[in-house]
Amino acid sequence: MSFEKILSHPSVLAFLEEHKMKKPTAIQTQVIPDFIKGKSVNVVAKTGSGKTIAFALPICELLKEDEANFPVADKKTAFGKPRAVILAPTRELGLQLHKVFKSVSHHAKMRIRLLAGGEGAKTNHLLARDNIDVLIATPGRLSSALKKKELNLKETKYLIMDEADQLLDMGFRKDLVNIYGSTDASLVHVGLFSATHSESLADFCKTVFADIEFIDYNTEEKNKLTQTVRTFNIYVTDKEKISMTEAFLKNQAKGRGIIFVNKHETVDSLSLELAPKFPKIKFHSLHGEMEARDRKKNYDRFLKEGGVLISTDITARGMHIDDLIWVMNFDLPFEAVYYIHRCGRVGRMNAEGFAYNLVTPKDANIIVRINEAIKNQSAMRLTTFDEAKFAAVKSKTQPKVVTKIDKKKKELTELKEKITFKKKKAILKKHVKTIKSSSTPRYKRKEERKVGGKKFGTSKKAGLRR
Repeated sequence: MSFEKILSHPSVLAFLEEHKMKKPTAIQTQVIPDFIKGKSVNVVAKTGSGKTIAFALPICELLKEDEANFPVADKKTAFGKPRAVILAPTRELGLQLHKVFKSVSHHAKMRIRLLAGGEGAKTNHLLARDNIDVLIATPGRLSSALKKKELNLKETKYLIMDEADQLLDMGFRKDLVNIYGSTDASLVHVGLFSATHSESLADFCKTVFADIEFIDYNTEEKNKLTQTVRTFNIYVTDKEKISMTEAFLKNQAKGRGIIFVNKHETVDSLSLELAPKFPKIKFHSLHGEMEARDRKKNYDRFLKEGGVLISTDITARGMHIDDLIWVMNFDLPFEAVYYIHRCGRVGRMNAEGFAYNLVTPKDANIIVRINEAIKNQSAMRLTTFDEAKFAAVKSKTQPKVVTKIDKKKKELTELKEKITFKKKKAILKKHVKTIKSSSTPRYKRKEERKVGGKKFGTSKKAGLRR
C-alpha cells in the first residue's frame, strides 16, 4: 500500500515526496485511515515503528481540509485557540515533534508553536495574540497557561498524548485532567501513542476518558524491542565499569552513541572522567537538573556535531536521532520498561543498532525483569562479543585463580622467608652484644691477641702482658 491511498492533500503528499517516503509502516497503515475518519485511537507499538508520522500527517491533512471547508472571516477571533494540541513529557521530545510539524508546514503553510521550558518568560503572552494551528507543549506549561487564561482549548479538535504512559509516570496526571477538562469533549478527538503499556494509563482511560471509545492498535506488540537491535551483556564489577567503558570507547564504539546512566551526578562525573582521556571524541551531557537553555544547547550540539551523549532517561523516550548507532547502559535502569525505551533509540525504521549493557552482580533482579518484559523476541539474544579486547581491563581488577602449584610455591616462599628471618635475627642479636661491649670504657676492654701462636690478654691501660 502507498501513502496516496490513505492520504490525499497535496501539501502532505509534497512532504512525503520531499522526504522520499513511499510506503507507510504497518502501524501507519492501521492508524491513519481511522484517525482521518474522526476516531479516537490508543496506539501501543514498538519504538521506531513510525508513530509520530501516524498522527502528524493525518492531523495536518484534516486541518487543511477544515481551512478549505470552514474559512475564518476574522482571524483575531482565533487568537490563542490552538486547533490541535500535542503533549510531550519532555522539552527534548517537544522540540523533535516541533521539527516534524514544521517540516510538514513548509508545504502546508500552518502555524506551529512550541510551549515548553526554556522558551522564554513571555512565550505564553505571545501565544495569546497568535493564530495557532498546532501547539506542541509540555503538560505543566500548558496547564499553567490555561489557569492564567492565556490560552483557550474550546476549539481544539485534536488532542495527542505522545509517550502517554510516561506523561502519567512523571506526575502530570492533574495537569492532563485540567487540559482535557478545558476542551470541548463533544468536539475533541484523542490520540494516545506509546511504545509501552502501563496500568496507570489503563486506569486513566477508564476514569478520565470514560466517555471516549478508543480503537486499540497493535497492543500485542507492546513492550518489545525492534528486531534489528543486537544486544551485548558485558559482566563486570562496579569497580570495572569505568575501565570497561574506556576500553569500549577505544576498541568498539563507532559513530554516534548514547551512554545512559541513572543519576545526574553520574552524568557529570563520567563526563569529567572520559573527556580528557578521549580528546578526539566530542562528549555532551544531558540531565533533568540542568537549566533548560543548557539542555537545549547540549542536545542541539549533539545532533549537529555527533559524538557521545551521556544522559539520564530524559532522552530515553520517543527521541529519534539520525545515525544513532549504539547505546550503552552504563547503569541498567531501575525499571524494565525504561530499558526498552533506551534501546529503542537504535534499530529504528529497520536500521541495525547495537545495545551494550554493563551488568554487575547487583543487577541480577533487573535482568530477570528485563528478560520477562521482552521475552520471545530475537532482539534480546546475545551476540558473540570480542572479550579479548577487554581481557586487560578485567585482569586488573579480578582476583587471580589460585592453583595447587601456586599454593606450594607460596608455602616454599614463606618457609624461605622464615629461615632467612631466623638468620637475620641471630646476626641482629650478635650486633646488639657488640654494641653493648662497645659501651665499656676503652681502658677496661680486654682483647685477645695472638703473638707467636700464643693468646695474650691485653688492655689499653696495662699494655701487653707476657
